[in-house]
Amino acid sequence: MNTELSVEELIEPLQTVIGVVEKKQTLPILSHVLIQLKGNKLTLTTTDMELEISASNKVKSDVEVTFTIYAKDLIDIVRKLPEKTQIKFKIEENKVYLNANKNTFELNTFNHLDFPALPKTQNSSIIKIKQDTLKELIENTSFSMGNQDIRAYLNGLFFELNKDSLTVVATDGHRLSIGEVNQESSLEEKKTVILPRKAVLELTKLLNKSTQNIAEIHLSDNYFSLIDSSTKIISRLIDGNFPNYKQVMPTDFSNTIVIDREDFLSSLQQASIFVDERTKGVKLVFREDKLSIFSHSERGRAETQIEVTKQEKELEIAFNIHYLISVLEKLTSKEVNMVIPGGENKSCLLSAIDDESYQYIIMPMRI
Repeated sequence: MNTELSVEELIEPLQTVIGVVEKKQTLPILSHVLIQLKGNKLTLTTTDMELEISASNKVKSDVEVTFTIYAKDLIDIVRKLPEKTQIKFKIEENKVYLNANKNTFELNTFNHLDFPALPKTQNSSIIKIKQDTLKELIENTSFSMGNQDIRAYLNGLFFELNKDSLTVVATDGHRLSIGEVNQESSLEEKKTVILPRKAVLELTKLLNKSTQNIAEIHLSDNYFSLIDSSTKIISRLIDGNFPNYKQVMPTDFSNTIVIDREDFLSSLQQASIFVDERTKGVKLVFREDKLSIFSHSERGRAETQIEVTKQEKELEIAFNIHYLISVLEKLTSKEVNMVIPGGENKSCLLSAIDDESYQYIIMPMRI
């Protein structure tokens, strides 16, 4: 079977699905991309048995054929060719031959019927949400996800869907990010799922490239899928109980300090030059409506000072400086509230003034 595709037709869907393919695979076929041509439509699919992405594109070829090819080799070949180059494919039982300009490539192929597919979601709940809203929710919370934590439920993004709201939460045990938006749905009761880290990262890439206005999310007991006009992502969900994030929310707001966000961020960025690489700690001293920021390392030390308002108590406390910076970079308000309760639990709560759509909790540390 022979067919012909241009680099222009191949490159975009190939770049969309390539992130799923791992360098080391338990099954050789998982290193391949499934290529389907039917009715002037090209569909590429990759999977690692936990996550599956398909991307489609309209093409000139009217040939109907399905085959697999080693994904990394294909994208390396395609990326090195001019956009308008036509690639001729000759598909045989165990080999696929590519001919482009004066270049010829021979690649192994597998029986496409052996290519694994995740099951279709059955009895799923469907939620329609603005893509920009979903993208913002994920970007403003996912940086707090765990990474290879032994507690699997931390290595993902928690979605809590109610009839009139959507809450997204991430935590690695040291910091916690919460985003909430008003979102009407047809759900009759609350639904919660944990989307794995890899799926979250691939979903973010997809949302960044998509031109759709509305995202359609399908949720079943075991799977999450998002579908738009040209792309589909399906992921297994993490099986586990996400921590009760509401329990760590402060209930004492008497010590709520108001800080200029840009001044705070700039001072922390300057202090980060001399942060100890091992502890990454920075000390904050609140006294007489001033915040002094101290950092030190083997190379030297830094001290900066900014004014604050509504300070009720004098206190000294230390945090991971990168956690503070990442939160202040996500918030966009001119000023931020910093709530530091007294007692044993001095976890701070950061949020924008007059807007609690996003709230961030950071655990203190000793330095």
